[in-house]
Amino acid sequence: MIKDSVAVIDIGSSKITAMIGENGVNGNFIIRSVSEVKCEAFLNGEVTEEKELRAALSQALGSVCKTASATVTEVSVSVPAQFFKVVDREYDKSYPRRKRFRKKDVAAFYREAEEAAALSIEGHALRLKRAMFFNLDGNRRVEELLGEVSMNVRGYISYFFVDESFISAIGGALGALGVKTVNYIPTALAESHLLFSSEERFSFRILLDVGYITTDLSILYGGGLLYSTAVNMGGGYVTAFLCNDLNIDFDLAEKLKRRLNLSVPTDTEGSYEVSWGEELYTFSQRKANECARGVLDRLIEEIDKALVNSRVKFPRDAVINLTGGGISYIRGAKEYLFNGIEMPVTLVQPKLVYMSRPDETSKVALLDYALNKL
Repeated sequence: MIKDSVAVIDIGSSKITAMIGENGVNGNFIIRSVSEVKCEAFLNGEVTEEKELRAALSQALGSVCKTASATVTEVSVSVPAQFFKVVDREYDKSYPRRKRFRKKDVAAFYREAEEAAALSIEGHALRLKRAMFFNLDGNRRVEELLGEVSMNVRGYISYFFVDESFISAIGGALGALGVKTVNYIPTALAESHLLFSSEERFSFRILLDVGYITTDLSILYGGGLLYSTAVNMGGGYVTAFLCNDLNIDFDLAEKLKRRLNLSVPTDTEGSYEVSWGEELYTFSQRKANECARGVLDRLIEEIDKALVNSRVKFPRDAVINLTGGGISYIRGAKEYLFNGIEMPVTLVQPKLVYMSRPDETSKVALLDYALNKL
Protein backbone atom coordinates (compact mmCIF):
# COMPACT_ATOMS: atom_id res chain seq x y z
CA MET A 1 0.00 0.00 0.00
CA ILE A 2 1.18 3.55 -0.74
CA LYS A 3 2.53 5.27 2.37
CA ASP A 4 -0.04 7.50 4.16
CA SER A 5 -2.80 6.32 1.80
CA VAL A 6 -5.91 4.27 2.57
CA ALA A 7 -8.24 2.19 0.44
CA VAL A 8 -12.00 2.65 0.81
CA ILE A 9 -15.09 1.16 -0.81
CA ASP A 10 -18.33 3.13 -0.72
CA ILE A 11 -21.44 0.96 -0.97
CA GLY A 12 -24.25 2.84 -2.72
CA SER A 13 -27.72 1.66 -3.70
CA SER A 14 -26.84 1.67 -7.42
CA LYS A 15 -23.04 1.58 -7.56
CA ILE A 16 -19.86 0.69 -5.71
CA THR A 17 -16.99 3.17 -5.59
CA ALA A 18 -13.43 2.21 -4.69
CA MET A 19 -10.75 4.82 -3.96
CA ILE A 20 -7.17 5.06 -2.81
CA GLY A 21 -6.31 8.44 -1.34
CA GLU A 22 -4.50 10.42 1.30
CA ASN A 23 -4.72 13.76 3.09
CA GLY A 24 -3.73 16.82 1.09
CA VAL A 25 -3.48 20.46 2.13
CA ASN A 26 -6.22 22.78 3.40
CA GLY A 27 -8.53 19.89 4.22
CA ASN A 28 -8.50 18.47 0.70
CA PHE A 29 -7.49 14.98 -0.40
CA ILE A 30 -5.10 13.49 -2.90
CA ILE A 31 -6.94 10.81 -4.87
CA ARG A 32 -4.49 8.25 -6.21
CA SER A 33 -7.14 6.19 -7.95
CA VAL A 34 -10.92 5.87 -8.16
CA SER A 35 -13.27 3.39 -9.84
CA GLU A 36 -17.08 3.25 -10.00
CA VAL A 37 -18.97 0.10 -10.91
CA LYS A 38 -22.74 -0.22 -11.30
CA CYS A 39 -24.15 -2.62 -8.75
CA GLU A 40 -27.69 -3.15 -7.47
CA ALA A 41 -27.14 -6.09 -5.14
CA PHE A 42 -29.13 -4.89 -2.11
CA LEU A 43 -32.83 -4.51 -1.37
CA ASN A 44 -34.84 -4.25 1.85
CA GLY A 45 -31.79 -4.76 4.02
CA GLU A 46 -30.76 -7.97 2.26
CA VAL A 47 -27.95 -8.96 -0.08
CA THR A 48 -30.02 -10.11 -3.05
CA GLU A 49 -27.31 -10.56 -5.68
CA GLU A 50 -24.14 -11.81 -4.01
CA LYS A 51 -22.59 -12.92 -7.32
CA GLU A 52 -23.07 -9.42 -8.75
CA LEU A 53 -21.67 -7.91 -5.55
CA ARG A 54 -18.53 -10.04 -5.70
CA ALA A 55 -17.97 -9.15 -9.35
CA ALA A 56 -18.42 -5.43 -8.70
CA LEU A 57 -16.06 -5.44 -5.72
CA SER A 58 -13.45 -7.35 -7.68
CA GLN A 59 -13.68 -4.99 -10.63
CA ALA A 60 -13.64 -1.79 -8.53
CA LEU A 61 -10.82 -2.79 -6.18
CA GLY A 62 -8.79 -4.40 -8.96
CA SER A 63 -9.02 -1.24 -11.02
CA VAL A 64 -7.79 1.14 -8.29
CA CYS A 65 -4.98 -1.22 -7.30
CA LYS A 66 -3.80 -1.44 -10.90
CA THR A 67 -3.99 2.33 -11.49
CA ALA A 68 -2.20 3.18 -8.23
CA SER A 69 0.24 0.24 -8.53
CA ALA A 70 -0.69 -0.75 -5.00
CA THR A 71 -1.34 -3.95 -3.07
CA VAL A 72 -4.26 -3.55 -0.67
CA THR A 73 -4.63 -5.66 2.47
CA GLU A 74 -6.83 -3.30 4.53
CA VAL A 75 -10.04 -1.64 3.30
CA SER A 76 -12.63 0.61 4.96
CA VAL A 77 -16.17 -0.07 3.75
CA SER A 78 -19.20 2.16 4.20
CA VAL A 79 -22.32 0.63 5.74
CA PRO A 80 -25.69 2.01 4.57
CA ALA A 81 -28.39 2.54 7.21
CA GLN A 82 -30.29 -0.57 6.08
CA PHE A 83 -27.39 -2.71 7.29
CA PHE A 84 -26.60 -1.30 10.72
CA LYS A 85 -28.30 -0.51 14.02
CA VAL A 86 -27.12 2.01 16.59
CA VAL A 87 -27.62 1.77 20.36
CA ASP A 88 -26.62 4.58 22.73
CA ARG A 89 -25.54 3.97 26.32
CA GLU A 90 -24.03 5.96 29.19
CA TYR A 91 -21.00 4.87 31.23
CA ASP A 92 -19.40 6.53 34.31
CA LYS A 93 -15.98 5.98 35.78
CA SER A 94 -14.00 7.71 38.52
CA TYR A 95 -10.21 7.43 38.92
CA PRO A 96 -8.12 7.73 42.13
CA ARG A 97 -6.57 10.96 40.84
CA ARG A 98 -6.66 13.27 37.86
CA LYS A 99 -4.98 11.71 34.86
CA ARG A 100 -4.19 12.53 31.27
CA PHE A 101 -5.82 10.09 28.89
CA ARG A 102 -3.54 8.33 26.46
CA LYS A 103 -4.57 5.94 23.68
CA LYS A 104 -4.47 2.91 25.96
CA ASP A 105 -6.59 4.70 28.58
CA VAL A 106 -9.22 5.66 26.01
CA ALA A 107 -9.26 2.09 24.69
CA ALA A 108 -9.68 0.75 28.23
CA PHE A 109 -12.60 3.12 28.91
CA TYR A 110 -14.40 1.98 25.74
CA ARG A 111 -13.71 -1.67 26.57
CA GLU A 112 -15.07 -1.34 30.11
CA ALA A 113 -18.10 0.60 28.83
CA GLU A 114 -18.85 -2.17 26.34
CA GLU A 115 -18.59 -4.83 29.02
CA ALA A 116 -20.89 -2.88 31.33
CA ALA A 117 -23.47 -2.33 28.58
CA ALA A 118 -23.49 -6.05 27.67
CA LEU A 119 -25.30 -5.33 24.42
CA SER A 120 -26.19 -7.76 21.67
CA ILE A 121 -28.52 -7.68 18.65
CA GLU A 122 -29.55 -10.89 16.93
CA GLY A 123 -28.07 -11.22 13.46
CA HIS A 124 -25.72 -8.28 14.00
CA ALA A 125 -22.13 -7.88 15.19
CA LEU A 126 -20.64 -4.92 17.06
CA ARG A 127 -18.12 -3.32 14.72
CA LEU A 128 -17.62 0.25 15.94
CA LYS A 129 -17.93 2.38 19.08
CA ARG A 130 -18.00 6.17 18.98
CA ALA A 131 -18.71 8.61 21.81
CA MET A 132 -21.34 11.27 21.30
CA PHE A 133 -19.49 13.18 24.02
CA PHE A 134 -17.76 12.93 27.39
CA ASN A 135 -18.50 14.94 30.53
CA LEU A 136 -15.33 15.64 32.54
CA ASP A 137 -14.46 17.46 35.77
CA GLY A 138 -16.10 20.86 36.03
CA ASN A 139 -18.90 19.64 33.75
CA ARG A 140 -16.67 20.10 30.72
CA ARG A 141 -18.10 18.53 27.58
CA VAL A 142 -15.69 17.20 24.97
CA GLU A 143 -16.07 14.98 21.93
CA GLU A 144 -12.65 13.31 22.19
CA LEU A 145 -11.14 11.90 25.40
CA LEU A 146 -7.59 11.54 24.11
CA GLY A 147 -5.27 14.12 25.70
CA GLU A 148 -7.84 15.37 28.22
CA VAL A 149 -7.15 15.53 31.99
CA SER A 150 -9.86 14.51 34.44
CA MET A 151 -10.64 12.35 37.46
CA ASN A 152 -14.28 11.67 36.56
CA VAL A 153 -15.55 10.64 33.13
CA ARG A 154 -19.10 10.13 31.97
CA GLY A 155 -19.28 8.90 28.41
CA TYR A 156 -22.34 8.78 26.14
CA ILE A 157 -21.42 6.16 23.59
CA SER A 158 -22.95 5.03 20.29
CA TYR A 159 -22.52 1.32 19.57
CA PHE A 160 -22.81 0.34 15.91
CA PHE A 161 -23.96 -3.18 15.07
CA VAL A 162 -23.57 -4.33 11.46
CA ASP A 163 -25.75 -6.96 9.81
CA GLU A 164 -23.86 -10.26 9.79
CA SER A 165 -25.07 -11.13 6.28
CA PHE A 166 -23.56 -7.85 5.04
CA ILE A 167 -20.29 -8.61 6.83
CA SER A 168 -20.23 -12.13 5.40
CA ALA A 169 -20.90 -11.00 1.83
CA ILE A 170 -18.47 -8.07 1.83
CA GLY A 171 -15.81 -9.74 3.96
CA GLY A 172 -15.93 -12.95 1.95
CA ALA A 173 -15.62 -11.14 -1.37
CA LEU A 174 -12.75 -8.93 -0.20
CA GLY A 175 -11.01 -11.81 1.54
CA ALA A 176 -10.91 -13.66 -1.77
CA LEU A 177 -9.13 -10.61 -3.21
CA GLY A 178 -6.37 -10.73 -0.59
CA VAL A 179 -7.81 -8.20 1.86
CA LYS A 180 -7.00 -9.20 5.45
CA THR A 181 -8.68 -6.37 7.41
CA VAL A 182 -12.07 -4.76 6.73
CA ASN A 183 -13.21 -1.72 8.73
CA TYR A 184 -16.99 -1.22 8.66
CA ILE A 185 -17.96 2.46 8.93
CA PRO A 186 -21.61 3.58 9.03
CA THR A 187 -22.16 6.00 6.15
CA ALA A 188 -24.15 8.47 8.25
CA LEU A 189 -21.42 8.64 10.90
CA ALA A 190 -18.73 9.41 8.33
CA GLU A 191 -20.93 12.01 6.61
CA SER A 192 -21.68 13.74 9.91
CA HIS A 193 -17.98 14.35 10.58
CA LEU A 194 -17.32 15.59 7.05
CA LEU A 195 -20.31 17.90 6.65
CA PHE A 196 -20.62 19.48 10.10
CA SER A 197 -18.31 20.99 12.69
CA SER A 198 -18.31 19.68 16.26
CA GLU A 199 -20.26 22.76 17.36
CA GLU A 200 -22.91 22.15 14.69
CA ARG A 201 -23.30 18.50 15.64
CA PHE A 202 -23.89 19.44 19.28
CA SER A 203 -26.91 21.44 18.11
CA PHE A 204 -28.52 18.33 16.55
CA ARG A 205 -28.43 17.71 12.82
CA ILE A 206 -30.96 15.79 10.73
CA LEU A 207 -29.26 14.28 7.69
CA LEU A 208 -31.28 13.03 4.72
CA ASP A 209 -29.15 11.14 2.20
CA VAL A 210 -31.34 10.39 -0.82
CA GLY A 211 -29.75 7.85 -3.12
CA TYR A 212 -30.91 6.17 -6.30
CA ILE A 213 -32.92 3.37 -4.71
CA THR A 214 -32.78 3.98 -0.95
CA THR A 215 -32.87 6.96 1.39
CA ASP A 216 -31.09 7.13 4.75
CA LEU A 217 -32.35 9.44 7.48
CA SER A 218 -30.11 9.97 10.49
CA ILE A 219 -30.18 12.18 13.56
CA LEU A 220 -26.71 13.30 14.58
CA TYR A 221 -25.52 14.51 17.94
CA GLY A 222 -21.96 15.13 19.03
CA GLY A 223 -19.63 12.48 17.69
CA GLY A 224 -22.25 9.74 17.38
CA LEU A 225 -25.78 9.03 16.17
CA LEU A 226 -29.07 9.15 18.04
CA TYR A 227 -31.07 7.43 15.33
CA SER A 228 -30.77 6.08 11.80
CA THR A 229 -33.14 4.34 9.42
CA ALA A 230 -33.53 3.55 5.72
CA VAL A 231 -36.51 3.58 3.35
CA ASN A 232 -36.85 2.14 -0.13
CA MET A 233 -37.31 5.39 -2.00
CA GLY A 234 -34.88 7.42 -4.10
CA GLY A 235 -34.22 9.22 -7.34
CA GLY A 236 -34.50 6.02 -9.35
CA TYR A 237 -38.19 5.84 -8.44
CA VAL A 238 -38.77 9.17 -10.17
CA THR A 239 -37.20 7.70 -13.30
CA ALA A 240 -39.31 4.55 -13.01
CA PHE A 241 -42.54 6.53 -12.62
CA LEU A 242 -41.68 8.66 -15.65
CA CYS A 243 -40.88 5.53 -17.62
CA ASN A 244 -44.17 3.83 -16.74
CA ASP A 245 -46.55 6.79 -16.80
CA LEU A 246 -45.20 8.34 -19.99
CA ASN A 247 -44.43 4.97 -21.65
CA ILE A 248 -40.87 5.91 -22.57
CA ASP A 249 -37.46 4.23 -22.51
CA PHE A 250 -35.74 4.16 -19.12
CA ASP A 251 -32.66 6.06 -20.32
CA LEU A 252 -34.85 8.73 -21.88
CA ALA A 253 -36.78 8.99 -18.61
CA GLU A 254 -33.49 9.46 -16.75
CA LYS A 255 -32.60 12.33 -19.06
CA LEU A 256 -36.05 13.89 -18.66
CA LYS A 257 -35.69 13.74 -14.88
CA ARG A 258 -32.72 16.11 -15.15
CA ARG A 259 -34.97 18.67 -16.85
CA LEU A 260 -37.73 18.71 -14.25
CA ASN A 261 -38.63 21.91 -12.42
CA LEU A 262 -41.07 21.35 -9.56
CA SER A 263 -41.23 25.04 -8.73
CA VAL A 264 -43.71 25.70 -11.55
CA PRO A 265 -47.46 25.72 -10.66
CA THR A 266 -49.18 22.33 -10.59
CA ASP A 267 -51.66 23.36 -13.29
CA THR A 268 -49.03 24.57 -15.76
CA GLU A 269 -49.46 23.51 -19.38
CA GLY A 270 -45.84 24.02 -20.37
CA SER A 271 -43.59 21.34 -21.84
CA TYR A 272 -40.12 19.81 -21.56
CA GLU A 273 -38.08 19.20 -24.69
CA VAL A 274 -35.47 16.44 -24.54
CA SER A 275 -33.15 15.48 -27.38
CA TRP A 276 -32.62 11.76 -27.71
CA GLY A 277 -30.38 10.53 -30.51
CA GLU A 278 -31.56 12.34 -33.61
CA GLU A 279 -35.05 12.93 -32.21
CA LEU A 280 -36.50 15.79 -30.14
CA TYR A 281 -39.18 14.66 -27.69
CA THR A 282 -41.76 16.90 -26.04
CA PHE A 283 -43.40 16.00 -22.74
CA SER A 284 -46.19 17.63 -20.76
CA GLN A 285 -44.66 19.54 -17.87
CA ARG A 286 -47.70 18.89 -15.71
CA LYS A 287 -47.67 15.10 -16.24
CA ALA A 288 -43.91 14.78 -15.77
CA ASN A 289 -43.95 16.88 -12.60
CA GLU A 290 -46.86 14.86 -11.22
CA CYS A 291 -44.70 11.73 -11.47
CA ALA A 292 -41.90 13.30 -9.46
CA ARG A 293 -44.24 14.84 -6.91
CA GLY A 294 -45.89 11.44 -6.39
CA VAL A 295 -42.53 9.94 -5.41
CA LEU A 296 -41.69 12.89 -3.16
CA ASP A 297 -45.09 12.63 -1.45
CA ARG A 298 -44.29 9.04 -0.52
CA LEU A 299 -40.82 10.07 0.64
CA ILE A 300 -42.32 12.83 2.80
CA GLU A 301 -44.62 10.28 4.47
CA GLU A 302 -41.64 8.06 5.29
CA ILE A 303 -39.63 11.00 6.64
CA ASP A 304 -42.52 12.04 8.90
CA LYS A 305 -42.78 8.47 10.23
CA ALA A 306 -39.03 8.30 10.87
CA LEU A 307 -38.95 11.61 12.75
CA VAL A 308 -41.80 10.44 14.98
CA ASN A 309 -40.22 7.01 15.55
CA SER A 310 -36.92 8.61 16.55
CA ARG A 311 -38.60 10.08 19.67
CA VAL A 312 -36.16 12.97 19.51
CA LYS A 313 -37.43 16.39 20.60
CA PHE A 314 -36.03 18.78 18.02
CA PRO A 315 -35.34 22.47 18.56
CA ARG A 316 -37.67 24.92 16.83
CA ASP A 317 -34.97 25.88 14.34
CA ALA A 318 -34.32 22.28 13.23
CA VAL A 319 -33.40 21.84 9.57
CA ILE A 320 -33.36 18.86 7.21
CA ASN A 321 -29.90 18.61 5.63
CA LEU A 322 -30.28 17.04 2.19
CA THR A 323 -27.43 15.29 0.39
CA GLY A 324 -26.89 12.42 -2.05
CA GLY A 325 -27.52 12.31 -5.78
CA GLY A 326 -31.10 11.01 -5.77
CA ILE A 327 -33.09 14.25 -5.97
CA SER A 328 -30.51 16.97 -5.34
CA TYR A 329 -30.45 17.93 -9.03
CA ILE A 330 -34.22 18.18 -9.46
CA ARG A 331 -35.08 21.86 -9.38
CA GLY A 332 -37.67 22.64 -6.74
CA ALA A 333 -37.30 19.26 -4.99
CA LYS A 334 -35.98 20.59 -1.69
CA GLU A 335 -38.64 23.32 -1.67
CA TYR A 336 -41.30 20.65 -2.24
CA LEU A 337 -39.92 18.63 0.68
CA PHE A 338 -40.01 21.76 2.85
CA ASN A 339 -43.69 22.32 2.10
CA GLY A 340 -44.51 18.69 2.90
CA ILE A 341 -42.37 18.19 6.01
CA GLU A 342 -42.93 21.74 7.26
CA MET A 343 -39.27 21.98 8.16
CA PRO A 344 -36.62 23.96 6.24
CA VAL A 345 -34.52 21.87 3.84
CA THR A 346 -30.98 22.87 2.92
CA LEU A 347 -28.57 21.19 0.52
CA VAL A 348 -25.24 20.06 1.99
CA GLN A 349 -22.17 18.72 0.20
CA PRO A 350 -18.39 18.35 0.75
CA LYS A 351 -16.61 21.69 1.18
CA LEU A 352 -13.75 20.83 -1.15
CA VAL A 353 -12.10 22.49 -4.13
CA TYR A 354 -13.19 19.45 -6.16
CA MET A 355 -15.55 16.53 -5.46
CA SER A 356 -18.00 19.03 -3.99
CA ARG A 357 -21.30 17.69 -5.34
CA PRO A 358 -24.03 16.10 -3.19
CA ASP A 359 -23.65 12.75 -4.99
CA GLU A 360 -20.01 12.63 -3.86
CA THR A 361 -20.72 13.10 -0.15
CA SER A 362 -20.66 9.47 0.94
CA LYS A 363 -17.41 8.45 -0.75
CA VAL A 364 -15.53 11.60 0.31
CA ALA A 365 -16.86 11.21 3.87
CA LEU A 366 -15.69 7.59 3.98
CA LEU A 367 -12.20 8.57 2.81
CA ASP A 368 -12.06 11.37 5.40
CA TYR A 369 -13.13 9.08 8.22
CA ALA A 370 -10.72 6.31 7.27
CA LEU A 371 -7.82 8.77 7.13
CA ASN A 372 -8.59 10.91 10.16
CA LYS A 373 -10.92 9.11 12.58
CA LEU A 374 -9.91 5.45 12.71
